[in-house]
Amino acid sequence: MLRYALARSGADSALVALLRRDAMVYAGYSAGPCVLAPSLRGLEYCDFPQHVTDVWGDQPVWEGLGILSHAFVPHVDSPGHFETEACGIVAEHYRATGTAHRTLRDGQVLVVNGDEERII
Repeated sequence: MLRYALARSGADSALVALLRRDAMVYAGYSAGPCVLAPSLRGLEYCDFPQHVTDVWGDQPVWEGLGILSHAFVPHVDSPGHFETEACGIVAEHYRATGTAHRTLRDGQVLVVNGDEERII
């Protein structure tokens, strides 16, 4: 839903342009960083792409913003979070298919500064 809303509003182009110029800081939780990946394929194991069709009558946008060079999987090994099991399935799918990805549990942060990435 978030990726579709970004595309529909044109915010996706604006965000990418600002981030590539290093003119803003982007912070997000859950789906927020997921949209920064090259693709959203695989996330259908924890989200429901059909919601885009149900709400907007359109197809989901599977292309990510391409800011990250890898997929992003939140809530992995996060006891008490309702999506932790589903996100674990996404991470396993990425491992099985050789898809580059980063997993974060709740409370961790991925910080990207130029070419440097670190989890804190």
